[in-house]
Amino acid sequence: MVEEAYNNITRPVSIPHHLISEILTRLPVKSLTRFRSVSTQWNSTITHPSFSKSHFTRSTGADVTLILTFINRFNSERTIFSVTIPPNQTRSSNPTYVLTIPGFAHPFVSQSLNGLICFNLGSMCVCNPSTRKFIKLPWPKAKAANPNNSGSRPLTCHRANAFGFDLVTNKHKVLDTWISCYDTHDNEIVMEQRVFTIGSGGDTWRRIANGPSYFPFNESVCINGHIYFRAFPSMIASDKPVMVAFDVNREVFRFIRMCDDEISNSEETVLMEYDGCLTIVDHEGFTSGENGVVLMRVLIDEGNGTWVKRRFEIPATYSEINDRRRFMFSGMTFSGEMIFTERSLASPFYVLFYDIKKNEIKKVEICGLTDFEFSYSNVLMNVTSVNEHVESIVSLT
Repeated sequence: MVEEAYNNITRPVSIPHHLISEILTRLPVKSLTRFRSVSTQWNSTITHPSFSKSHFTRSTGADVTLILTFINRFNSERTIFSVTIPPNQTRSSNPTYVLTIPGFAHPFVSQSLNGLICFNLGSMCVCNPSTRKFIKLPWPKAKAANPNNSGSRPLTCHRANAFGFDLVTNKHKVLDTWISCYDTHDNEIVMEQRVFTIGSGGDTWRRIANGPSYFPFNESVCINGHIYFRAFPSMIASDKPVMVAFDVNREVFRFIRMCDDEISNSEETVLMEYDGCLTIVDHEGFTSGENGVVLMRVLIDEGNGTWVKRRFEIPATYSEINDRRRFMFSGMTFSGEMIFTERSLASPFYVLFYDIKKNEIKKVEICGLTDFEFSYSNVLMNVTSVNEHVESIVSLT
């Protein structure tokens, strides 16, 4: 009896694998990366798309995690940090160095979409800051033949990038637009749109057949599975701009009518999501000429192209945010707060969160950034983006 009881006590308990999977979804990415080597079954579980989705959903917590991207103007390296800000705090924890990526000094940095961000480094680059992995996409040089089939190269090319997330397939996609101008009798212009799907197993760009003609602004925002950007509906810049919507799942375009005013048409304004709606924001008084005023055009009915205008006066107690020589609009939080940051690496380094609904601003010091050793003077480190981020185990391959 005693021996039987002892054997029952010491016999290992077998935990059903679905419970193990449920426990794993509650762990940080750093632990999951190590646990992939426990067994083939654990590795298959952790790398499965459904697990990534469940883990991402559980990763959202009370703390705000920011991804800060700096670019070195001397050598074009892009350095990425992660920093956590506890609730109701005005000082962050010390930042975590993620990685440094060499490349071309292009300002494009996407919002964080389901744990991934996208850069233009000459070739496009997609990065998962949580796993510290990145991939550089192949160069999608335009292949459209020129109108006369003479084999000549285009005189000029314009390229615009956008990053999106497909809510149906849980896939990330990069949209590339090429515009080539050829030296023909009427200066013929050829346009192409190409798409690259991350994690599809392929390594090529797919050309979208019969895509519409437009000349895009250098901007984009992804909201509910659609990439939005403004563009001229033809190659003639005097035409009135329209809003272009790209369905990331169906890979089709549509044009949305915009209001004929300075907010809608100015390239100095920015796109963001506000209350779940696409919004055009003038945060620097370009269109109003007023200091300390935020003007918005909010799309409330996409089908009819109905926009409403909203105006917010920033209280005088928050006048620091109006110092555009020091602070720049840098990104968004998931709750819709506008993020303003120092234009370059400084000590101390501050981030301002502007809550539009409450018309309040919170100033947070990001501690420890200047403690890192950079190759060159901090003056050369420009901030290119700061966005809220949620940990993700999603694979890039």
